Amino acid sequence: MKNFRITFLKDLKIGRKLTLGFGILVVLTLAAVVFSYAGSIPATRNIERTNDVRFPTALAASEAQTDLLRMLGDVRGYLALGEDSYRASYAQARQNFEADLAELEQLSPNLSPENRQRLDQLQATFAEWSTLPEQLFELRDDQLEREPAYRLLATDGILLGGTVLLQTGQLIENQGRREATAENIALLADMAEFQGSFASMLSGLRGYVTTRNRAFIGEYEGNLAANQFAWERLDEQREQLTPGQQTALDTIAQNREEFLQLPDQMFEILESDRWREDLYLFSTRAVVLANEMQQLLAEMTRDQTELLERDLEASKQGLILTNQQTLVAGVFAIFLGVALAFIFWSTIAGPVRRLTGVAQQISEGDLEAQAKVESKDEIGVLARTFNTMTGRLRETLLQVRKEKTRADNLLEVVIPIGVELASEKDFNRLLEKMLLEAKSFCHADGGVLYLLTQDNRLEFVIVRHDTLNMAMGGSTGKDITYTQLSRPLALYDEDTGEPNYHTIATHVALTGASLNISDANQAGQFSGTEVFGRAGSYHTTSHLAIPLKDSQEKVLGVMHLVDAKDPERNLVIPFDQNLQQMMESFSSLAVAALEAYIREQNLRQEIQQLRIEIDEAKRQREVEEIVEADTFQSLRARARDLRRRRQQPKQDKPDEGESTG
Repeated sequence: MKNFRITFLKDLKIGRKLTLGFGILVVLTLAAVVFSYAGSIPATRNIERTNDVRFPTALAASEAQTDLLRMLGDVRGYLALGEDSYRASYAQARQNFEADLAELEQLSPNLSPENRQRLDQLQATFAEWSTLPEQLFELRDDQLEREPAYRLLATDGILLGGTVLLQTGQLIENQGRREATAENIALLADMAEFQGSFASMLSGLRGYVTTRNRAFIGEYEGNLAANQFAWERLDEQREQLTPGQQTALDTIAQNREEFLQLPDQMFEILESDRWREDLYLFSTRAVVLANEMQQLLAEMTRDQTELLERDLEASKQGLILTNQQTLVAGVFAIFLGVALAFIFWSTIAGPVRRLTGVAQQISEGDLEAQAKVESKDEIGVLARTFNTMTGRLRETLLQVRKEKTRADNLLEVVIPIGVELASEKDFNRLLEKMLLEAKSFCHADGGVLYLLTQDNRLEFVIVRHDTLNMAMGGSTGKDITYTQLSRPLALYDEDTGEPNYHTIATHVALTGASLNISDANQAGQFSGTEVFGRAGSYHTTSHLAIPLKDSQEKVLGVMHLVDAKDPERNLVIPFDQNLQQMMESFSSLAVAALEAYIREQNLRQEIQQLRIEIDEAKRQREVEEIVEADTFQSLRARARDLRRRRQQPKQDKPDEGESTG
């Protein structure tokens, strides 16, 4: 039977094999899906029932909490500021809150008895609370009703105080009609002082009542003391008043005494919780009832959330149970389908797909792709053919890329740099540009440029190092003072005359060949690998030293680069061999530019010397022409005659010694 099945599969075409295998797999998969869906229907209905009841109730209760807080905040805002926008906002929030209560009422048949009881209590509390905002708004709009202290001041206080001020004014007016004696004038001044201090005392009292600013208490108490002092002085001078003035003074005393009993009552009210009736009613009634409603809504929300989580967990467990049942029921079908699919995939579809993927990679340019040889049939032969073909193509393409890269770099990079070097007119700048361009092209961390002196020494002329932040020589104007670099390197031992092959730079200068060291730790034969080694704990790793040779193969200097870096990973790597060849080509161009510069400078010196000689001959010829001229000869004869005349008197004059002898 088994041999029959194998023969049957071999006789079928690949397309029919795949159709048969995947057809059976699809049928088994559909059977498993249908069974799973049928088992999940009850759990899905339970989840939907939960979402239709629990979630809307919790959401409505939560929104009611938000709207209640908003109503309470709007009432508080209107009591504090009195702006009509708060009343409008309150009306909208109340409308939303009532809509939330209506929604909870619709959902109440599905609620538990505890939540229905909470809803009834919530509606009753809201009915009691809903009358308070309008009452508070009316109190806020009527200052006399909302502020008892202000009402006491505006009624009895203003009446008694105004009467005192009016009667005092009449007293002053009558006093002004009396004879203007010194006593009457002094008495008139005391009356005016009493009136002024009483008015200031009343003003301070009004300020404290209207603002509750305790600074006005000091003003009131200070003026009260001044007024008491002025009153006592008036009372002491009662006998100086007319009978009518004495009667008026008694009336003022009575009204003043009644008035002075009012401030203590006002202060007691202002310092109590009921200094504003609207705020007192808000804090003792409105806030308390609102907190009760918030508590009820929070309990409903929390209860519905817990029920929602519990129902969802039950639905989840039901789905898990259904899935388990589905898994147990369909595992056998899945096993058969997977086994059949694996047979067809492993024998036909898998190898073909993998081979197709490799072919696609190769067509996209990935020549590193390799086809796995899984069998000895046609697919295996095709895989081996692919591998042979891609191997040969990879080798050919790699060689072509190397040659193209080298040619492109030579044309696009090295030659333009050489042309640029040839145009440089400053010697230090030329040397500096040679080193910097090579350092940049090789991604080197540091570099040194040596020139060979007349006494066979390599002298440091340009030094650059990024990590050590070192830049000496060239356009920097800084002398090379770093001790490891400041001493020239001798090509030959001063005592024995033996060649110095111990350092990288001298080795390259002596041999005339480049030196590429990938790891300085393994280059024990050279002592110059640590050209920057004395700079703290820094140590170099990779080195590339190239001789600078002229057209006669004579070494003019050495270019020494250290620590090539990977631009992407910023790690020290060996110098690439292709880059070494590029740098050798670059060094040839650089030396050519250097030779051209030296020749130009020598030619300039020769031209300058020739100009000096020409100018000297020209001046000598001009002098001879002047000397030979008739005018010059005439002047010369006159000069001789003039000297002769000056000397003649001296010869004719007797000597002083002789005249005195």
